[in-house]
Amino acid sequence: MGTTSQSDEDEQWREATEPSGARTPLTPAESEFARELFELHRLSLYRYLVGLLPSKDDAREVLQETYLRLLRQRSFDHIRANARAYLFQIATNLARDLFRQRTHRAGIARDALRDPDTTDWSRWPDLELSGEQLAEIIVAALEQLSGPMRDALLLYRFRDMTQQEIAEHMHLSTRTVERYIKDGLAHIARRLQEVS
Repeated sequence: MGTTSQSDEDEQWREATEPSGARTPLTPAESEFARELFELHRLSLYRYLVGLLPSKDDAREVLQETYLRLLRQRSFDHIRANARAYLFQIATNLARDLFRQRTHRAGIARDALRDPDTTDWSRWPDLELSGEQLAEIIVAALEQLSGPMRDALLLYRFRDMTQQEIAEHMHLSTRTVERYIKDGLAHIARRLQEVS
C-alpha cells in the first residue's frame, strides 16, 4: 500500500465537499455502503457538530448536507480505508462554510450600522424579497421602536435633517439622537436578518 501525497488528500477532501457534475448513479452496493457509513457515524457526527456550531438546528442542517455530499461521490474506493475521517472532514468543511457565510452577513450588518446613509439593504445576502415585502418588514420594525427613536430615525432618513437639527427639533441632546438612530437601524437590521 503506497503513501498518498498531501495534494492527493487535498483533492479527495475537495471532491468530498464540492458538488460533482454529471455522474453515473450509485450502484446498489455503493448506496448501501454510503447509508451504512452514515448510520454508523451519525450520532458521533451529530455530537461533534453540536459542539462546533451555535445551535442544534445548524448541526442537523450540516449533518443532512454531509449525507447528501457523501451521496454525490463519484466513487467510494478512495475513502474506504479512512471513511470515518473522510465523513468528519466533509462535516467540518460544511460547518466552516456556514460560519463564513454568517460572518459575511454580520459584516454587512456592521457596515450598515457604521454608515447608515449609504446602506443598501438589497446587498444583504439571501435577502430575496420583493420591494413590497421589504417595505412591510421595515414598517413593522419601525412600529416596534419607541416613539422618539422612530421619529429621530424617520427625520434623519426621510427628511434629510442632520442629527443636530433633529436634536433641536425634538429638544434632545445630539448624543441621544445619534444613539436613537444607531439603535433604530440595528433593530431594522436584526428584523431583516431574521427573514434572510
